[in-house]
Amino acid sequence: MFSSTLTMNSDNARECKRPKAISSFQLICMTFIIGLGLNMLNLPALLVMDGGRDGWLVMLFLSVFDCAALYCTLAVMDFLKKGKYDGKAYRVLKIIFGVILFFWTLCKLMLLIGEARLFFGKTVYDNLDWLVFLGLLCALAAVLGGGGARGLGRLCELLMPIALVTVAVIVLTAFSGDVDFGNIFPTLYNNAEAFKSPLKYALWTGNYPILFGFFRNVEFKKHTKMLCVSAAAISGALATALTFALSAAYGSVTQLIYYGNNAADMNQYVSNYNFGRIDLIVFTVWSVVLLVETGLFQQGCVRALTSVVGVKKPWLYSWLTALAVYILMHTVAPCDVRLFNFATVYAAPLAVGIQLLPLIAAAVCFVVWLVRKRKEGKEVDKA
Repeated sequence: MFSSTLTMNSDNARECKRPKAISSFQLICMTFIIGLGLNMLNLPALLVMDGGRDGWLVMLFLSVFDCAALYCTLAVMDFLKKGKYDGKAYRVLKIIFGVILFFWTLCKLMLLIGEARLFFGKTVYDNLDWLVFLGLLCALAAVLGGGGARGLGRLCELLMPIALVTVAVIVLTAFSGDVDFGNIFPTLYNNAEAFKSPLKYALWTGNYPILFGFFRNVEFKKHTKMLCVSAAAISGALATALTFALSAAYGSVTQLIYYGNNAADMNQYVSNYNFGRIDLIVFTVWSVVLLVETGLFQQGCVRALTSVVGVKKPWLYSWLTALAVYILMHTVAPCDVRLFNFATVYAAPLAVGIQLLPLIAAAVCFVVWLVRKRKEGKEVDKA
C-alpha cells in the first residue's frame, strides 16, 4: 500500500511538472498570427474587386464575426477540457467532426499553398519551377504539422512582435499617399456584390475553428479568452484599415483588379512609392506567417485524421496530407483560375458551415450546462 501511494504521488508530480502543449500566451500569439495569414495579402484586393468602395465594410464585418466565432470556439474548448466524455455517441460524433474538419483543413491547405504560388510566381520569380517549389512547401508544411503543437506555439510567440510592427508600418504607408478618402462615399449604394462577398470568399476567412483540434493541450487562465479576442480584433483592425485605404484608392477603378493583385503591390501605388519597395517587407513577413499558418492547418489535419483512425505515429498523417495536397494542386487547381473557382464555388459552402460551427457548438454546450445545473439543483433539494 505504501509503495502504491508513492507511485501515485510520483505520477501526480510528473503530471504537475509536465508542461502544457500550448501556453496561454502562446495561444494569444497564435490567434494573432491566424488572423493575419490569409486576411492581409489577396483578400483585401478581392473584397475591393467585388465590393468597390464598400470592400472595407465587408472586411470589418468579417473581422467582427471572426472575433465572435473565436470567443465561442475558446468557450467550447474550455468547456470540453473540464469534462470527461466517453461512450459510443461521443466516439461517433468525434469521427463525424473529424471527417468534416479534415476536408475543411485540406481545402485550407490547398488555398494557402495556392496563395504562395500566386505570390511567388507573379511577384518574385517569374520563371519559377513550380513542381520543385510546391514540393518544398509541402515538405516544410509536413515537418511543421508532424511536430508538436508547442513548437508551433513558440513560433507564433517569436513571430508576433515582428508581424505586428511590420503590418502596422504597411498600414501607415497606405495612409501616407495622396488618396482621397472621400471616395468611399456613398457607402452601400447599389452594391449587391458586397453582400455576397462573405459567402463567396468564406474559404479565406473563418480560420479560428482550427483551434478545436488543440482543446486538450491548451492552458486557460482567467483572461485568456478575452486577450485572444483582443489579439484577433487587432489583426482584424489592421486588415480593415488596409482595405479601407485600398477601397478609397481603387473603389472607382475595380476593373483594374484581378485575382493575384495582392495588397503589397497595390500598396505601392497607394503610397506613391514614398517609402521605396516596402512591399518586400510584407513579402518577407507574410511568407513566414503563411508558413506557420500552413503548419497550424497541417497539424489540425493530422489531429482530425487521428480522431477518426488513431495511429502510434501521427506524423505519418502529416506526410500523407502533404502528398495529397501536392497531388490535388496538380489535378484540381493547377492554375490560378481553377484555384479561384475551387475556392469560391466548390469549397465555399463547406467553409460557411465551419464558420457557423463555433456558434452552434457554443449553443449546445450552453444547453448542456443548463441541464447539468438543473440536475445538480434537484439533487441538492432532495438531499
